[in-house]
Amino acid sequence: MRGKRRDDHGDSPSSIEDTGSHRAQPRNATAGTPLLRRMLYAVVILAVAFAVGGGAGFIWQKINPGKTATEARPAAAPSGTAAAVPSGSASPAAGPGATTAPATVPADWVTVTDTKQRAKFSHPPGWNQRRDNTGVFFIEAPAGTTTGSGTTTGSGTATGGPRMVGVARVVGTDQRVALKAVQDSEFASQPGFTQDRSGQATDTTAPSGQELVGSYLREGQRVTYVMRAVPAGDVVYVLIARSSSAQADTATTLVETLRASFSPA
Repeated sequence: MRGKRRDDHGDSPSSIEDTGSHRAQPRNATAGTPLLRRMLYAVVILAVAFAVGGGAGFIWQKINPGKTATEARPAAAPSGTAAAVPSGSASPAAGPGATTAPATVPADWVTVTDTKQRAKFSHPPGWNQRRDNTGVFFIEAPAGTTTGSGTTTGSGTATGGPRMVGVARVVGTDQRVALKAVQDSEFASQPGFTQDRSGQATDTTAPSGQELVGSYLREGQRVTYVMRAVPAGDVVYVLIARSSSAQADTATTLVETLRASFSPA
């Protein structure tokens, strides 16, 4: 048999002759390469991002040239200036102390000066005077009566219509006491009497004045009266108006017009 050669041991010469060249290479030379590569990638990605962002902004400006960042936001109101109220918003509701515009006296109302009540005021034309211990009153003419202006009345009874105005003078300074005194004297004994309201009057000429409202049956018809107190020194004047309860606003209108024409005398 042929003799075995030295290299017939089952191991390759490369495995026997391990020079250790892999271990001998320095580690720092190979470790720096991945780090540099990652930094390079990051720089490239950032450059691409900036390029894409700038391109998007350029395209947006081309699409909307008139829209700037300032126009996109609503302008802030100057400091110390209240924000504008929308034109459709409602105004604040008037409070309890709100007043209405003063009434005007119609040109055809008749002016009188009553020496007993020491008052000057006006009343509608053609109304008949009635006087008692409480005050002086003017009542619309009975139904079917022709007034001085040539018109014919169409409401009321033989004693006169439901509409009335009057003035009473009460010594003292308490408005509520004066109102109650006139009410007790004139209306409290009437059939179906009710006191409907008592409190502050809405009157631009006397914003602190008191008011009393009630109703009663007058020959089968319910009527409403409104009384307003007007203080004047050591006395209180009570202005009175009456109308049908079906037209209760008429009494309010009458007393406001009477107040506009009134002055102490």
